[in-house]
Amino acid sequence: MRALLVPSGSIDLSPVEFLLRQLGMTPTRAGDDEAAITAFHLSPYPLVLVGMDDAGERVVLVRALRASPRGTRATILLVARPEQMERMWPVLESGADDFLLLPLDEASATLRLRLAERKSTRRPETPPANLSLDGLGTILLRESPVPTCITTREGDAFVEVNDACTRLIGYSREELLWRTPVDLNLWESPVEPDRLAALFRQQGVLRGVETRVRTKSGELRHVLMFAGLAEFAGMPHIVTMFADLTERKQLQDRLLLADRMASVGTLAAGVAHEINNPLAYVTANLGYAHEELVRQLERWPKEPVEGLPPSAPLKSVCVALSEALHGADRVQTIVRDLKTFSRETQESVRAVDVKKVLDSTINLAAGEIRQRARLVKEYGEDVPLVRGNDSRLGQVFLNLLVNAAQALPSDGDSEHHEIRVLTRMAGPGQVAVEVSDTGMGIAPELIGRIFDPFFTTKPPGVGTGLGLSICHNLITAMGGELHVRSDLGRGSTFQVLLPAATTAEEPYAPEPPPTTVTEGPRGRVLVIDDEPMLCSALERILRPHHDVVLTTLAAEALPQLEAGAHFDLILCDLMMPRMSGMDFHAALQRLRPDLIGRIIFLTGGAFTPQAKTFLERVPNRRVEKPFNARALLAVTREVLAARG
Repeated sequence: MRALLVPSGSIDLSPVEFLLRQLGMTPTRAGDDEAAITAFHLSPYPLVLVGMDDAGERVVLVRALRASPRGTRATILLVARPEQMERMWPVLESGADDFLLLPLDEASATLRLRLAERKSTRRPETPPANLSLDGLGTILLRESPVPTCITTREGDAFVEVNDACTRLIGYSREELLWRTPVDLNLWESPVEPDRLAALFRQQGVLRGVETRVRTKSGELRHVLMFAGLAEFAGMPHIVTMFADLTERKQLQDRLLLADRMASVGTLAAGVAHEINNPLAYVTANLGYAHEELVRQLERWPKEPVEGLPPSAPLKSVCVALSEALHGADRVQTIVRDLKTFSRETQESVRAVDVKKVLDSTINLAAGEIRQRARLVKEYGEDVPLVRGNDSRLGQVFLNLLVNAAQALPSDGDSEHHEIRVLTRMAGPGQVAVEVSDTGMGIAPELIGRIFDPFFTTKPPGVGTGLGLSICHNLITAMGGELHVRSDLGRGSTFQVLLPAATTAEEPYAPEPPPTTVTEGPRGRVLVIDDEPMLCSALERILRPHHDVVLTTLAAEALPQLEAGAHFDLILCDLMMPRMSGMDFHAALQRLRPDLIGRIIFLTGGAFTPQAKTFLERVPNRRVEKPFNARALLAVTREVLAARG
């Protein structure tokens, strides 16, 4: 009788081989497990002797032998030392018949070998399996576009796989055969095999069970599993068909993200509108107070006058008001940024000095940076002006600086960390601005996602995942690029690339100092706004130049207008309760069409489709909240002048 010997590193099969020859059997040694499986598959042996290893891991080999053609007819004996007996039970459970212990007791070993010989000759030939890898079955399995595999029933070792399956998980057929999904770490979670096994035991099959498998490259793929029992080589095996849902899941995620972004856009625009109303009268009142104080200081005697206080304290108040206006402008910029989620903003792009923008932004971020790191500035002397928008660039730089600071420890160890801001020429006609930190860096697998909306590496409550997404959109809109380099454990560098400005482009001019507005005809102005404080602020601005009538309800003004009340201008809020500016416009069109061209709409953000459509349709001038006195008075003068 032919016998196949499969050695191991810890078992010497020489005594067994010698005894087999004495009994008239023909032993053949296999070089390793893979060679043994190949030899057994080509020419099944009635007797196989497997040397135990120190780890006791012979389950896969035994199952592979049993799954081979006519593998159920063979008798498999384990060869082990007495101290390995505790580790033999799983192998016996997986299909081994018996065992021999070393050193051999010749009489006992001879008896066991003769019994194995008798068992092999008396075992019936296994009938043809319902599922076979010969002929038509082989063609169907191989050519099927559905990822399919056949595994042993007990240990899930792969017996056969088709090409679609190898493409799905990235392993070759040779890498998969006789190994288990657990061996290859195919499941996303270590408890997933137990969950699937429990479902299989309860139902007898798996029909469309969703799970995720890990490919050879580490990518997780969403799949639906279908599995059932079938006979192969005379033994029950599990046939599994996978449906790859990864692309469908990614599409669903993108649709969900688009839906979330639409919801955020509506919410952000609404919030912006609500902030703009109080911000409008804060800005208007600050501007009024600042301009009045400037006007008084211009008339203040330069030399001390008895009984008149010195002008120095008033100048300090003037500076304080100017700083407050600057803060209100910052809030206004933030509010405008909220609107980027609901509509495209058309910002003017001109020549900008990035050094000045950086210096201004660094001052704003100083509180975040000071306790965490040393700030180093490296401004290239040959860096030209760039094409951009200074407020938008300031927003981007501020976000990058704050992110750099938050990437560092907050324990006050500023001497050991650094934030470096660099400007240089990146190439012909291109300027680079870089913000680097010495923080922990970003993991390579996350680099590709950091510009995605709602993705953040910050802990819950610290970041929303929107900042870098907004920055990327803003820089792209200005014709630039935003990139990141990161070294895990050493820090990150964010690079902004901007096109250099051409000589024909007009640089930003400094804002002219406030002047007294006296030119233009005096008119009678009706102000309609549901915010009483904003009405008061508008009255302060307009009263020196016009006669002003105030109301917080548009419906209350209609009877007066219908009765023939005369107004040269009507300043009307667009979004109001009870009667909106759009409703007022429609009513006035019926009652006093001669006044339609005199309406100036005040808007804190047209965030509804109806409001957007309305503003696109009507030619009336509008003033965005918050506004300053000069801008408002300039619009009123233009409308009055157009009337003649």
